[in-house]
Amino acid sequence: MKKLIESKLFPPLFFLVVLFVVWVGSIMIFKIPTYLLPSPLKIYNEIVQNFYLFVFNGYWTLVEAMAGYLLGGSFGFLLGSLLAYSKFFERGFLPYVVGATTIPIVAFAPLVIIYVGFGIASKIVIAAIVSFFPLTLYTLKGMQSSDLIHRDLFYVLAASRFNVFIKLQLQSALPYIFTAMKQTSTIAVIAAIIAEYIQADRGFGYLILQSSYVMDIPRMWSAVIFSCLLAMSFYGLVVLIERKFVWWHSSLKELKI
Repeated sequence: MKKLIESKLFPPLFFLVVLFVVWVGSIMIFKIPTYLLPSPLKIYNEIVQNFYLFVFNGYWTLVEAMAGYLLGGSFGFLLGSLLAYSKFFERGFLPYVVGATTIPIVAFAPLVIIYVGFGIASKIVIAAIVSFFPLTLYTLKGMQSSDLIHRDLFYVLAASRFNVFIKLQLQSALPYIFTAMKQTSTIAVIAAIIAEYIQADRGFGYLILQSSYVMDIPRMWSAVIFSCLLAMSFYGLVVLIERKFVWWHSSLKELKI
């Protein structure tokens, strides 16, 4: 029993059971109708009966989110590296990057759809936008966080600027970069779903919106749950990659991940 309680799976499973009990208990005690809050059993039946529907729409949301994530993250890393490499570019671009991060994605989405079109490309661009800015800022901060003593040592040893970048600045930036990658992995999924709300014929956002029109609350909740699982899986994949490349960082050692 003690080993079970101390295991990593026990806390999330415990709170899942608590949530389930509170959910079912609230429906029974307050007699909440299905059109307000369906029972977990009805949601389960909806998932079983229409599993292919959720897989099909989830596939397209995943494609949009992952493509935008990789596209925006790559450009964000490149721009962040450029800003760290040149003070001139940092002073010129950084105020606009910071300013753009304050614009909500719902303001970007209609404009992107107008300029890019109504297909999958607009959803990818929207997911790329929300992935771009955090990677830029975190990469810049990480590149600038390299220890001054180590930096002086590289210069004393006549290391090339390329070696300073690869072996010192990039290594120092990796924890920051993966922090941004974990943050944007879930935001990219949210951005893709928001874009599907505005205009789409497939995806979780489309499915949730269509379910709301006909008041199919069990299907709506099922799509929301699948969306959460998709974002969590994406986040978990980034965590696994982080363990592979940043295993030496003290935060991972202290947490014993």
